[in-house]
Amino acid sequence: MKRVKRFMPMALIALLLIGGFQSVFAQKAPTVIPEVVSSQGMVASAHPLASQVGLDILKAGGNAVDAVVATAFANGVVEPNANGLGGEGYIVIYRKAENKATSIDYRSRASFNPAKAGEKWPSYGHRAVAVPGTVAGLTTALEKYGTMSLAQVIEPAAKLAEEGFVVSDTLAGTISDNFKKATENPYLMSIIAPTGLPLEAGDVYKNPDLAKTLRLIAKEGPDAFYKGEIAKAIAADMKAHGGLIDENDLAQYKAIEREPATGLYRGYDIVSAPAPVGGFLLIQSLNMLENYNLKFLGFDSAMKLHLFAEVLARAFDDYYNVLGDPDYVDVPMKALTSQGYADAKAKSIKLDAMTSKYDKVDPNSEHWSTTHMSVVDKDGNVVALTQTLSSFFGAAVAVPGTGVILNNEMGNFNGKSGSSAYAPGKRMNTTIAPTLIMKDGKSFATLGTPGAMRIVPTLAQIVTNLIDYGMGIQEAIEAPRMYCTYLQGPGKTTIELEGAFFPKKTLDDLALLGYKIKSYDKRDLYFGGVQGIIIEDGQLHGGADPRRDGAVFGY
Repeated sequence: MKRVKRFMPMALIALLLIGGFQSVFAQKAPTVIPEVVSSQGMVASAHPLASQVGLDILKAGGNAVDAVVATAFANGVVEPNANGLGGEGYIVIYRKAENKATSIDYRSRASFNPAKAGEKWPSYGHRAVAVPGTVAGLTTALEKYGTMSLAQVIEPAAKLAEEGFVVSDTLAGTISDNFKKATENPYLMSIIAPTGLPLEAGDVYKNPDLAKTLRLIAKEGPDAFYKGEIAKAIAADMKAHGGLIDENDLAQYKAIEREPATGLYRGYDIVSAPAPVGGFLLIQSLNMLENYNLKFLGFDSAMKLHLFAEVLARAFDDYYNVLGDPDYVDVPMKALTSQGYADAKAKSIKLDAMTSKYDKVDPNSEHWSTTHMSVVDKDGNVVALTQTLSSFFGAAVAVPGTGVILNNEMGNFNGKSGSSAYAPGKRMNTTIAPTLIMKDGKSFATLGTPGAMRIVPTLAQIVTNLIDYGMGIQEAIEAPRMYCTYLQGPGKTTIELEGAFFPKKTLDDLALLGYKIKSYDKRDLYFGGVQGIIIEDGQLHGGADPRRDGAVFGY
C-alpha cells in the first residue's frame, strides 16, 4: 500500500527558531567494535561465550532455532544477572522455506493462588516471583522448529556452569550493585559470593548445581522443571518463605505460540512480539515517525530528539492503558499497529514546542533488565529472542540445590489498572520487543535489546539509524541514544541522553525547548545492549553493543 508522507511545515520554522542542525553522522563513522561480516551463519548475543555456543551449533548443522536455543541456555549461565531458567522471554522466528513468521510467548505469569487484597508486590524476595517461562519457551521452540535434540543444545550451557568462566567487568559491576539484597538469600550468596565477598572481574564464576539442573532437563525434558524434582524444590522454597507459587502453578504453565505484531516503515516490514509485550509500541512509534523527514532533521539535532520524545510519550499511553494479557483482556492489536491510529496520535505534536497535555486517542474509535540474541543460519532462517529476570538478579532468590535464580516479574503489576491490572494466573506487561525487519519479502534485520522502559525507545532509534540514516549495524548500535517517554511540560520534563556524544549546541537547543537534561558521559548500560544482524547483498553484517559484553560471531 502506497502511503502519502506528510512533512510538517512547522518543522522548517522550528529549525530556523532553533538555529539549524548539525550531524556528526552524515558520513560513516568509525566504531569501537568492528562490524563482523560473514556469509553462512551468524550469532549475536550479550556474551562472547554464549555467541560461540550458538556458532558451534550452526557449524554442526543446526538451524537458527537450534542455535538461538543453545545460545539462550548458555547466556543464562554466563549472564546470570539478566536471564536464566528462572526467568522468561519472547522469541520471534522467520522460516524462509515457508516464508512465514511466528512468535512464542514464554512470559512469566502470576500464581493461580490469589494475592492479599490491595497487595503491592515487593521488588525482591519470594513474594516478587512469578511462574518462570524460559524452559517451556525454549523447549517449545526447539521441538516445533529446531532439528537437534534437547541434550545437544543444553550440554554446552551445562559445561559452562560446571567448569566456570571468567567474570567480566560488567558482571562484576552488577554483582556489586545488587550485593546488598543478595545477602538476604544465603544460597544465592554461595553462587555470586562463595568466599563471602562479591566475585570480582577476573574471578571464576561456577554454578555446579545449575549444571546438574540443565542436564536433568536435557534428560527428562521440560517436565523435569515443571512437574518433577525441580518443581518440587521451587514449590518447597516458596512455601518456606511466603511465596505464592506451588506445584500446580508450575505444572499448568505453557508457552503460547502467537501471531506476531506487524507494521510497515518506509517500505520495510516490521515483525515484532505481540501482546502482552512491547512490539506494538515500536511499530506505533515508527508509524508516527513516518510522518516526518528524519534525514532532513538530522541525526543529532535537538528537533529530532524532541520529536522522538513526543512520539514515544504518545505510544506509551497505550502501554499503561490498553495493553494486557490477551488471554484475559481484548487487546486491539490491529488498531494499535495501524497507520491511521498513529497519524491521529501524531496530529497534536508541535515541533517548535513541548506538549504536556494532549487529547488521548481511542484505538477502537476508528478502523485503524533483560538480554537479547539474534541468529541467522545458512538457509536464511532468522530469529530474534529476548529474555529476562526483570531486574538484575531478579528477586535475588536462588532455589537451594538447583542453581536457579528466580525472576521478580510480579512487580510489573504494581500501579497498573484496567487491562494491565493483576489477576491470578495472568501474564504481566513488559516492553521487551525482539524484532525482525523484512524488505521486499526478504529478511533485512534481526535485533533487540534489554533496558526495561528504554527498550522501545532504543529500538526505534536503531531502526531509524538503519533505514533513515543509512548506518551500518555496528554504527547504528554505537550511535548515542536518548530516552524520554513522559511529558510534563516545559521545565518539568527530563530528557536523558548520552550527551558526551552530541554537539553542545544540541543540548543547548533542548534546554531552549524547555527540557531538563540528564547527560551521560559515556555509552551507558542504562540505555540497553542491542545485538543485531543485517543481511545485505548476500552477506551477514553483525553488530554487538559495547555498553555490555556483546559479541557477534559468524562463519
